[in-house]
Amino acid sequence: MPRVALADASTPFFRRIVSGFRYPMRGSAIVTILGVTALDLLAFFPIAILRLLVIGVGWIALYRYAFACLRHTADGFDDPPELAMHSEGDATKALILIQMFGNAMMFLVPWLLEMPGLQLPLAVAMAFVLPVVTMSLTFDGAGTALNPLTWVAVIGRIGVDYFKLFGVTLVASLLQASAQYAMQQRGPVFLATAAYYGMANYLAIYTFHLMGALIHHHHERLGYRPESDALVEARYPDDDNALLAHVNEIARDDIPGATDILTERLREGLAPASMHTRYRQLLRAQERLPELLVHGQIWIAALVVGGETRRALGVVQDCLGVDPGFVPDAPITCGPLADTAAHGGMPRLALQLALGYLRLWPGDMGAPSYGLLAVRMHFQLEEREQAATLARSLLHAYPGHPVSQDLMDMLDMLDPSRPVTP
Repeated sequence: MPRVALADASTPFFRRIVSGFRYPMRGSAIVTILGVTALDLLAFFPIAILRLLVIGVGWIALYRYAFACLRHTADGFDDPPELAMHSEGDATKALILIQMFGNAMMFLVPWLLEMPGLQLPLAVAMAFVLPVVTMSLTFDGAGTALNPLTWVAVIGRIGVDYFKLFGVTLVASLLQASAQYAMQQRGPVFLATAAYYGMANYLAIYTFHLMGALIHHHHERLGYRPESDALVEARYPDDDNALLAHVNEIARDDIPGATDILTERLREGLAPASMHTRYRQLLRAQERLPELLVHGQIWIAALVVGGETRRALGVVQDCLGVDPGFVPDAPITCGPLADTAAHGGMPRLALQLALGYLRLWPGDMGAPSYGLLAVRMHFQLEEREQAATLARSLLHAYPGHPVSQDLMDMLDMLDPSRPVTP
């Protein structure tokens, strides 16, 4: 079996930016760059329709391979992929349409508003969100990729490294524009065009590779499991995987015994999610529901501390199936989960968590804010009467608190005819 080179997810993103310069010059990447560049040069044909066809085919071919590079790098592989696979075709078409629409808006909006100075801010704004849109297109599809809430969530999880990526893509765009201008002014047209297309194709592969490297570096925060992790586990099963296989064997004849083995392992400290999940399955099979809830509280707290709030919400929902009144047992756990549920399009779950926070810790400094969140979730769920009742009780319970104005604004929206009195 040929050796597969794997990247280290712990490598700082800045080092990936520097080492990434060599990526487009290796393996199938350089072959693709040269092939697409040669295809682009066919645009010298004098027939207009043929030129447009050649440009379109070249664009699609380049982006298909670039998306494959993004996915391959995000999966933890160090070398460029041999082929464009998965759903790169759909992502390619979507990205081309998004870019065409964005470019059209950059010209039409300033013209329609008679504000020519608006073109530059629009161009910068589009350049800023295009990387996160491209990354989301690769894995989630156009619907999610075009949702501004997705942009905010992803950029928030990635943090400052996203701004480094934006800086690189901005510099790459400026280099490409400068090269195009310079090559039009001097030198043989054919050679200048070949050099321009070659550089443009190189920069496209390079920037898509960096997007994949960014996902790989932050895959735990993004909730993504690189394919290379599964490959490593298959080749070199660790002690926990071996233990889990052993537990599964024992569980065929002795479920309580298998559960006891996992109980001892979980008491030792940090354990993989697969072990926690199997433990919960075994507890549920024995209808040991109180222990299931206790484990849920412990695991949820650990997931929140580790920044895995999405996975923690899944455990919360599992616990709610056992006890409809379940709430995480600490404000530092419950609060972030309520926020994540609210921003993740789960208003009912966010409402339950926010109300639980308010009920269990009314004297906590965060209680009024989560009360306001509960009001907003009631409103989002079209429960206007409950929203108004809760808002008034919060105004009465927390007079003069900074959220009071927001609560009064909510009451104005709910029933403008009624006076707002705490």
